[in-house]
Amino acid sequence: IMISEKKYISIFPYNVKGYLNNNLFSIKKNKGIEATLFSKLKKDLRKLNIEINTLDIEIKEQTDLYVYFDLPFPANFSAWKSIIFGKAKKILICYEPPTVIPFNYMKPFHIFFKKVYTWNDQLVDNKKYFKINLPKSIEGYKTEPKKFENKKFLCLINSNKLPFFPFKIVKHFGKELYSERIKSIEFYEKFMPNKFFLYGRGWNKKKKYNLSEKIFGFKKYKCYKGEVKDKIKLLSTFKFCLCFENLGEVKGFITEKMFDCFKARCVPIYWGASNIDKYIPKKCYIDFRDFNDYKRLSDFLASIDESKYNGYIKNIESLLSDKKFKKRWFEEGFSEFFVKDVLEIN
Repeated sequence: IMISEKKYISIFPYNVKGYLNNNLFSIKKNKGIEATLFSKLKKDLRKLNIEINTLDIEIKEQTDLYVYFDLPFPANFSAWKSIIFGKAKKILICYEPPTVIPFNYMKPFHIFFKKVYTWNDQLVDNKKYFKINLPKSIEGYKTEPKKFENKKFLCLINSNKLPFFPFKIVKHFGKELYSERIKSIEFYEKFMPNKFFLYGRGWNKKKKYNLSEKIFGFKKYKCYKGEVKDKIKLLSTFKFCLCFENLGEVKGFITEKMFDCFKARCVPIYWGASNIDKYIPKKCYIDFRDFNDYKRLSDFLASIDESKYNGYIKNIESLLSDKKFKKRWFEEGFSEFFVKDVLEIN
């Protein structure tokens, strides 16, 4: 497919200033999980005579399409000006959950967009609201599995964050799982201190805008081992990882957490999308909801011998080698989805 007349697309990138000036498309400058996705997308669109830039890049030609990955925060007046008054067609892709950006899911804002793409299966009507599988990077999927006896037992890798309180209490958005991570850390710190390891930014120090921690202090965890440079490499040294999404008990919200475990050949203990088994075979992960209790979960994990554990790894290997699965979730599928669905080029 080749477009005879050159087209121009502008992207609003996730409310991340560091992604502007086309850094979103640069693997060197974009250190996030989106780097390979968008660098490949830019190359693929150029083959079709389509130029894609972040919306701060000025071009002489008129922009044909604006694609917003998440709605801008209210203080971003220039971005909202282009949404409200811009004449070009606009598409919204809701990436972050409502506990992070609730504006994404406030329908009065959607009148400015021709299409709204969402991970939330319950909103999809294939008229205004369309399904998107949140894309992942395939980098690291060839990681060699380590031997069972050489792996440590259990880890949790997350930044120490809590949702903004007014967002947290809006119950119809789903169950926030930030607090559940804290419960898991406190359980394993107490009952399995030598087998559980905590990693990520922001632990063992006060949060910048948390008034109560400034007044009453903050908790330090002995199980905390620091920040992470190479997540996949670190995960590959563990048998199990607690993978709690930011949001639970909603349909379709599946981020990179479980996929990072798969790439590292680490068995994820998952809590998030209520219909996860629609997308991921249950033989590839452990569903926390089957236990809902850390003691029962721990007893089950301890009962898994090398043979049973390697069965999980074999199932994960089979999933990662499945072409349909890879196309559905990784770079190749994202480019194809963008061209055929978002741009409606057939």
